Amino acid sequence: MRRVIVLFTVLVLGLSAGFAVKLRAQRRAALAPVGSSAVIEGTEADVVARITARIVAIAVEEGARVHAGQLLVRLDCREQQAALQAAQAQLAAADGQAAAAQAEVAGALAVSQAARATASASGAQSRALSASRAESTRQAARIGALQGEGGATAMELDRVSTRVTELDEQLGALQAQQQAARGQATAAAARAQAVRKQAEAALAAVGAARANVQRAQTLVEECELRAPLDGLVQTRAFEPGELALPGSRILTIVRLDPVEAVFFVPNRELAAAVAGGRVTVRADAYPEQVFAGVMRRVAAQAEFTPRNVQTREDRDRLVYAVTAELPNASGRLRPGMPVEVTIDGSEGGAGRAP
Repeated sequence: MRRVIVLFTVLVLGLSAGFAVKLRAQRRAALAPVGSSAVIEGTEADVVARITARIVAIAVEEGARVHAGQLLVRLDCREQQAALQAAQAQLAAADGQAAAAQAEVAGALAVSQAARATASASGAQSRALSASRAESTRQAARIGALQGEGGATAMELDRVSTRVTELDEQLGALQAQQQAARGQATAAAARAQAVRKQAEAALAAVGAARANVQRAQTLVEECELRAPLDGLVQTRAFEPGELALPGSRILTIVRLDPVEAVFFVPNRELAAAVAGGRVTVRADAYPEQVFAGVMRRVAAQAEFTPRNVQTREDRDRLVYAVTAELPNASGRLRPGMPVEVTIDGSEGGAGRAP
């Protein structure tokens, strides 16, 4: 009986001690600042080929630091260069044809204007001759009347009659000339209209040739691949002499300043995670150094959410991703490095649901 009592007492004491330890651990956890483990992440950008070409040279190795705009890869682009030269020659020819067509339009318009001017001048002369003929005709009539009365001679009548005949001939010639000039003006105008359409087609050909030059120039520019951002060469997937196809990822650049740390907070501690709030980061690699950062994004939707959230325990299992941004001018924080993140001002249980 005594042995049973002793065993029972030991069991009770053990359970009490375990319960007390658990309570102390829970109290410490409740008073600890909000935060969790995270992994450093950097913004990655790929250096990708957009054309099919053989790699001539790669100027960097893995781990090298690069600056935005720095030349990293050169491709063999003799074919693209030849296409550019052909497109430029085609553009020059199209420009020449367009200039010639525009000059022809100007010439046809000039001919049309000159013909219209000739027709107008012939018309004015015809009107003047018509007036002279009318006057000569009236004069001939008067002389004829006077001759019957003995006031004019036959010679005077012949001279006036001859003048009328000459004026008739001149008037007929001018009218024919005017008609011909009008025909020339009409033909020249039609020619100008036809040539104008040819000029428009030539200008359209110039636009198409210029677009071909721009397209070829773009392909030539793709022969030199440059760094899209400041950072570190994380991977180098090709070597000189290999054939790069469109979409081939030749290099991957990761930006080191700033970097990000994504950590998770449970539902009951979500109030402490506010965009713009400060965080403190400690890395295992630098135990004596503290890094400061700012929370940029807090996920709007929980992860690892049960299908039916009903109990308090279920709600406490919900976690939200929080992204913190860390200045990293020294480059000591590297992608993949494990760190511990705590939210400033959350010590003593701040930010937890009561």
